[in-house]
Amino acid sequence: MEGRWKQLYESLGYRPPASAQPAPSEAVPAVPDTDLPVLGPEELEALRAAFLKEPEDVLRWTETGLGARVTVGAFVEVLQELELLFTDPGQLQERLDATERHARRGTGGLPADFTFPLMTEEIPIDPTRTRFEPRSDLRGWLLFSGPLWLEQGAASRQAPFRWHFGSKSRFLYPLREPAPGQPVEVALFGDFGTGEYASKYLARQLVMRGERLDCAVHLGGVFYAGRQGEFDAHVAEPLEPLLATTTLLTLNAAPEMRSGAGAYLRYLDERRGAGRRHPQEGSYFCLAAERFQLIGLDTAWFEAGRHKEPALLQWLEQRLSEGRRRGAMNILLSHAAPYGSDPRHLSPLVSEDLKSLVLEREWVDLWCWAGAQGGALYDRAPGLPFLGASLGHGGFPYERKDAPEHPVAPVRFFESRPRFPEWTGVRQDRGNHGHATLWLHADGTAALRYTDWMGEVRCEATLARQGPRGPVMLKQLDVGG
Repeated sequence: MEGRWKQLYESLGYRPPASAQPAPSEAVPAVPDTDLPVLGPEELEALRAAFLKEPEDVLRWTETGLGARVTVGAFVEVLQELELLFTDPGQLQERLDATERHARRGTGGLPADFTFPLMTEEIPIDPTRTRFEPRSDLRGWLLFSGPLWLEQGAASRQAPFRWHFGSKSRFLYPLREPAPGQPVEVALFGDFGTGEYASKYLARQLVMRGERLDCAVHLGGVFYAGRQGEFDAHVAEPLEPLLATTTLLTLNAAPEMRSGAGAYLRYLDERRGAGRRHPQEGSYFCLAAERFQLIGLDTAWFEAGRHKEPALLQWLEQRLSEGRRRGAMNILLSHAAPYGSDPRHLSPLVSEDLKSLVLEREWVDLWCWAGAQGGALYDRAPGLPFLGASLGHGGFPYERKDAPEHPVAPVRFFESRPRFPEWTGVRQDRGNHGHATLWLHADGTAALRYTDWMGEVRCEATLARQGPRGPVMLKQLDVGG
């Protein structure tokens, strides 16, 4: 990367990719470098030419990648800014500085008396930052994801998929058996990989729980495109203190696939090389105890939001069948959601791919996912024989929303608070961030707690099986104001 661009790239959040690390053992081949290239002058020219020729197609690619509407005017403005990056970076820096000053005047800082128990100078809070916001950070998204949206040969960058066939473990790992008074404690969080202050405070909460936390599972989502530098800065660095005491597992997701999942697999290998506490070998897994099992799916590798590969379905069927045979609570983990973008309908993931296992055989008791960008708890319903936990609010700056009016399943909790308390008047347009904790008890019951990024408990629920072989139900629910 040329030196005259480096400072501006870094000011937009890009950390140059670290060199690929060797595999921890000879049994695991080195992962190829599959990082998505950053938009350069040639790609910018191709993007401009494509936009002039087929503006509707380019906007559609962009909107699909962002999940947000993009206007022609905004796209043209960003093209002009990126041209300055390569021709007159000084002028672009002046423009960015002026934009930042305007944003600070318009948004203002936090009130002087704003505080919360975990607040620290080590993690400064700047409410004017708009990094990763689909509309406000269109420049960053084009710079770091534009080559993929131009269809610049993403398939050739993809790392080899890892199957359970050749593994002695078959990706099945032991989970500690809960004892009376000593439940298994599991942290669940998704779309965490931004490196912004909300995700850093979430990591701070996890680290402070220390040895009490048996497992932590990131449900996927490293932005912009799952590059090595993004994994280093947004995942490995903030979660490093966890590794000595807590088993950390990570799911694959669509953002990671933008860089062919090479950095994702390398992170698994580096973590596994750090000790036996971190056994994860591939992008799917099962943590099993007698009365509980956590089953992580890869819903991104072969097709975004789907799980259709016959071998993966067979592996999942075996895991769910075995769990149901011994009366365990089957807890499914994924990045993709079972409910579609229209909350009145199921996604193809559950209505087609997993229909037999989830809807017909009723083998899933609790399903936790990330990609829906928000925190919510869904109850069972006729034809929907599982409880659902949406956990896509770990760090991505999603738009604040109200609970859906006609959801496909009853909503028992929906995170509709803004990122900051309403009395501050700051960033009321962005949703609140947080994560969930599962406590798995020796009597077969489970407790689920949602906590926001400032440490406030937002919802607590008790999950228990109705009778020896009955369905897992919500037995108690306490929702914060």
